[in-house]
Amino acid sequence: MKKKVTLKDIAQKIGVDTSTVSKALRKSPDISSTMQEKVKSIADKLGYRPNLLAKSLINKRSNILGVIIPDLRISFFSEATRGIYEEATKNGFESILLVHDENPKNEKQKLEFLSDINVDGILLNSVDENTNLDLYKRLQEEGIKIVCWDRKIRNSNFNSVTINDKKAAYELTNTFIKAGRRKIMFIGPNTGIPVAKDRYDGYLMALKENDIKFNKKLVLQTERTFESSHDTLFQVLKNGTEIDAIVCVGGLVAYGAGNAILESKLNIPDDILLGEFGDNDIISRLGVPFYSVNQNPYQMGKQSVDLLTQCLNDEKICASSINIEVDHKIISRNTGVQKMKKNFIKN
Repeated sequence: MKKKVTLKDIAQKIGVDTSTVSKALRKSPDISSTMQEKVKSIADKLGYRPNLLAKSLINKRSNILGVIIPDLRISFFSEATRGIYEEATKNGFESILLVHDENPKNEKQKLEFLSDINVDGILLNSVDENTNLDLYKRLQEEGIKIVCWDRKIRNSNFNSVTINDKKAAYELTNTFIKAGRRKIMFIGPNTGIPVAKDRYDGYLMALKENDIKFNKKLVLQTERTFESSHDTLFQVLKNGTEIDAIVCVGGLVAYGAGNAILESKLNIPDDILLGEFGDNDIISRLGVPFYSVNQNPYQMGKQSVDLLTQCLNDEKICASSINIEVDHKIISRNTGVQKMKKNFIKN
């Protein structure tokens, strides 16, 4: 294996000490321009690259941002990280993207790794708000700035960039009600992360304001996975529970629910209207129209980086508990496989 070129190698080649080489590469004023050029020429010829981690310890800045992502199968997260990457690059940062797959142990490992490599800040999309809360706080105390994106953490001073999930769920549920649907189900987790609870609360608020009696049988607690939502809903439909619309907490949940509906020989949207959060491309595989809460993921990613950059440059902003709300919109998606049915409202 080829050995990595070091400052010592350059120094031996020129016949000077390593401190002279180090200063020359940093363009220190006490090193002549002639020596600086000579050192740079030899360094380029040998293929020398500086040790970024060592450099970050000296400068107390790594210019690296860590980005924690729940699941890359969901198009919302892919689009958001594109916004993060582009805005980070624009601001002179490199981005390290790590996925926790909704697993608290994975999240802990990823966060500790980011701490070990001395990142300047972390864009956090947490598994839940309690399991690793002490770790979040410790990292911030160590000087690593944290901004939550998509999922905020209640009862904390972490800044965040989200949509108004309660309002969005209220609007999505109201869209179903305006289409004449009254047996509306909520499927997915409704506790744990604030985003799930807020969406559930918005669903309940819409029912109450429209004088629709709450039916606990129409609330299905599932994991945020295809398998969990599919298997749970399929059994409920098999048992004869009547449903005419479903508010799904996320894209994979909606994909699982949609498959369960079609496997039960029911029609989307004639029998059951389907709605989800995240503008998730995977649902298009169902070949049916559906409603989606467009959360402007690209813009959310960009604004998250901007807020984190401000935190890095101003300690007061970091301690301000700022929550930026990105605009959202309820949209109807037609896959092109079939036309929208009469009960499927166009926006």
